[in-house]
Amino acid sequence: MQTVAVYLDYLCPFAWRGLELAHVVAPHLGLDLDLRHYSLEQGNHPENAGLPRHAPVWKLAEQPLESSRSLRAFLASHAARQQGRAAHLRFALELFRLHHPEKRDLGNDETFVDAVSRAGLDLERFMADLEDEEARRHELARDLEAAAELGVFGTPTFVLPSGDAACFRFTQLTTEPELAVHLWELFTAVLHNGAHIETIKRPP
Repeated sequence: MQTVAVYLDYLCPFAWRGLELAHVVAPHLGLDLDLRHYSLEQGNHPENAGLPRHAPVWKLAEQPLESSRSLRAFLASHAARQQGRAAHLRFALELFRLHHPEKRDLGNDETFVDAVSRAGLDLERFMADLEDEEARRHELARDLEAAAELGVFGTPTFVLPSGDAACFRFTQLTTEPELAVHLWELFTAVLHNGAHIETIKRPP
């Protein structure tokens, strides 16, 4: 098994499609997905404009719950992480599906309960871990600091076993295994290419 870290933000539809693709290819290519968190709110906050990514003044993990569109979802994600990497992956996929195609609110605990149920997690344990808000905030802060040190600027960002990392956005959901594997191999080939391609961006 090769571990691939995936930096996600539940607000981001690209992160949802990227995780769905990675989930499809993982068993075919022997990948172990390690989910991490990056906050688009923190990265794009006006108070952090012009500052180094590793030194923000507006930090999501320190904000009141009601002031953020994503904080509660990140804390819920960390609560799910307490039940293991596989459980965390199942929870993340279900939360993305609830929010994006089903348009469910990320600020509503009922959405998290449904994600827990669909993912087959222990609900009582999840709620207890979610209520330990201080611990979950500390975990989120560490994830965001690690993302900043790596230079993450968008989601999804994949970090390969080689250490190569890039944000790769899909405009369409791809879950057909053969096509998904082809796209993943194309993506990794670009990262490993000696030309050191940094940006590929289509015109609008």
